[in-house]
Amino acid sequence: MYYRLLSYLIPFFLIGIVLIAGVLTITNWERVKSGQTQLSKLFLRWIFLGWILATALITLMPASFGNEPQSTLSLIPFQELILNGPGIGYAVIKEGLANILLFAVGGALYMLAVKPSVGRAVLQLGILAVAVEAGQFALGINRISSVDDVVWAVLGTAIGAFALRKRAKQNTRNTAAEVAS
Repeated sequence: MYYRLLSYLIPFFLIGIVLIAGVLTITNWERVKSGQTQLSKLFLRWIFLGWILATALITLMPASFGNEPQSTLSLIPFQELILNGPGIGYAVIKEGLANILLFAVGGALYMLAVKPSVGRAVLQLGILAVAVEAGQFALGINRISSVDDVVWAVLGTAIGAFALRKRAKQNTRNTAAEVAS
């Protein structure tokens, strides 16, 4: 069902990831040739940038076409959940879980690609979530820009980052040991 709803985004995504791969290859060619950058590191960055592209496409495309663009802003945390409960078919809960899952994947990918601290990952992807919500409001794309989505995104990022915290630290130690020897 969701595939049909998002199928129009697939060509944009495929073109985007090819362009990202090209830009990464061109900008890092000399570093890869000289051995300063590993291909696996570039691949992880490409996957992470692909995640950002997919997130932007999913969240910043209009919710419906043909209607007069409008913006809705919800700055009261969990207002919909408190006033209306979980929604028809638990839609409010499902949307929150989808945001958590989306950003948990992003947090994990960011930890693998960049190896920041968990706090830095949560902060930076939290800023990305705020930018997405601000973009939805500014573009007037028939979506609700909600503080709830930012909260779910930060929670998801923290889950993904914590899940890979030990692995990122171990990879950093291994790299430092290789450089030292």
